[in-house]
Amino acid sequence: MNSQNDEDRIMRIMNDPEKMKQILQKAVNDALLRHKQAGNPVCELKNGEVSWIQPQDIVINSDKSDL
Repeated sequence: MNSQNDEDRIMRIMNDPEKMKQILQKAVNDALLRHKQAGNPVCELKNGEVSWIQPQDIVINSDKSDL
């Protein structure tokens, strides 16, 4: 592929909200899984407050219908 074809493909993906949602959800799931496997907590912002989620409590969306 040449760079113009690559740019066109990227623009098509970026202009597809559903595809972007799928890509971002997969990235989040992958990051959560890596944290959980490594035993590292993650933080979340909920109702304006930051809280830590311990590795054993990290929930990963595994519903592939969303991806």
